Amino acid sequence: MGIITISRGSYGNCKEIAQKLSVKLGYRCITREDLLKSSKDFNLPELELTEAIDDASSIFEKLKGGKRHYSAIIREAFLEHIQKDNVVYDGFAGQFFTKGIPNILKVRIIADFERRIKVVMRRKNIDEEEARKLLHKIDSERRKWGMSLYCIDTCISELYDIVLQINNLSTDDAVDILYGFAKGPCFQTTAESQNRINELLSAAKAYSEILSQSDN
Repeated sequence: MGIITISRGSYGNCKEIAQKLSVKLGYRCITREDLLKSSKDFNLPELELTEAIDDASSIFEKLKGGKRHYSAIIREAFLEHIQKDNVVYDGFAGQFFTKGIPNILKVRIIADFERRIKVVMRRKNIDEEEARKLLHKIDSERRKWGMSLYCIDTCISELYDIVLQINNLSTDDAVDILYGFAKGPCFQTTAESQNRINELLSAAKAYSEILSQSDN
């Protein structure tokens, strides 16, 4: 039993690692999009959120209460999911939402920039120069998003228990490495960690209620 948060850059072919890891562990795999869909307060079906980092300003403009409300919604939904345990969270800011909760495995997966450029070129059918500019923009916006919402730079290694460079690893190699960490006794859910999650969820619900009332 345990909880894993995975932070990764865009276009690194890392999504498959999170999905395969969850299957091997027998855990649920959830994403930020799942958190938004599960929230009764977030009702913006016209927004395509798979690359919503670029659209932060448009999200905040459409959502009553702006980024403060957005952050509260995501946090509450995230805590509701991990309260049920056995979760791999493949999404942004998991290391922020789990701050102060013991026994959670926090992972950062990184890939070489040139390798990511090739992925962008293939998926977007664009040339190298366009791909390079797009990737720089996305990386920059992602860091701005983290600083603006959570005051964290997701690239700082100290936020994680393991930073995994996958340039020379297959997907299965990476899954095996993370599986070994996840099964370690220090990353198993305990009564203490469960109690802490329950406390944080109660606080998050109360805060969301306060924001809703202040916005009316």
